[in-house]
Amino acid sequence: MTHPVDPAVEQAHADVLDLFRQNPVRDPVVDPAGLAAVCRAARDRLAAMPVLDADDPRAWTSYELITADVQMLLGYLREVDVPSSEPQRFRSLLVSVLWYLYKTGKDEPGVFLAEIVHRDWEARIGEPHADTLTAAERLSACLHARGDAKQALSLLKRVHLLRSRTRGDDDPGTLLTASNMGACLNYLDDFQAAFRLNEDTVRRCERRLGKDHETTILATKNLADTFCGLGMYRNALALYRDIHRRRERGAGENSLAALHAEANIAFALHKLGEHEAARAVNEALLPRFESVAGKDYLGTKRTRNQLGESLRALGREDEADEVQGRMPSSWPNRSR
Repeated sequence: MTHPVDPAVEQAHADVLDLFRQNPVRDPVVDPAGLAAVCRAARDRLAAMPVLDADDPRAWTSYELITADVQMLLGYLREVDVPSSEPQRFRSLLVSVLWYLYKTGKDEPGVFLAEIVHRDWEARIGEPHADTLTAAERLSACLHARGDAKQALSLLKRVHLLRSRTRGDDDPGTLLTASNMGACLNYLDDFQAAFRLNEDTVRRCERRLGKDHETTILATKNLADTFCGLGMYRNALALYRDIHRRRERGAGENSLAALHAEANIAFALHKLGEHEAARAVNEALLPRFESVAGKDYLGTKRTRNQLGESLRALGREDEADEVQGRMPSSWPNRSR
């Protein structure tokens, strides 16, 4: 499903193009000051846009255009040594672009862009700066999604150390990092370490933030995933159902967060051998994913694949083949 580009984004894009048309890009060696002035003006124009919600599929078409502008501009900024770390609104925009790339499965460009941003901010505003640490977490998310969970975990450990030193172990930012570390441990199949960390993080989050806070729900989801890794599917199912109730209550029944939570219920049901129940959930879920995020969204593909697996377990091979086509049997779960 394609949504229209936000008018403010469209106008900013046009303004940036006009800046470069009216001031043709000069040789950075011959006229670095001229190019730097154009780059600053383009950076500040993009920074003036309202920052859209990168979790909202309706904003993804806009983010596709924003990302193209940002990728082009960052290359020029590096050439003429103009910082991407200012103004603050530009930092916020870049953080949102990185989250968009993660959410939409664009792992490779996400890693490439996040490494540039993180390196620049680390040098200019310092490694312990809150936005530098956020950029590091965005980089870790894209690394994790790409399959580099070990590298992502190493980066997150550094972020956790810096946050805990300055803010304490129960600070919301520190707790978010701990939760993300737990997701990496799950991916690496280190379920004993994941259980210890995720159980502790859930307890801390509930006490500090409350059960309905986003980080608490994320940590609870990680603990449920750990239970799956340990083969404790009943425990996982109970947590997934609790998360689904919280997601529906907080974000609405057709939010991506609620749809991912429901997909996890179906997964646990399938693992428990309750294939008809899993089929029913997935069959009802698939058109809702398609309506909200489109057929090519990873959550849609995962649900389509799970539906095929449930049908196959029920002996309905022809229907499973029709649903699945040639899709692989597993897809990354991006319900972070």
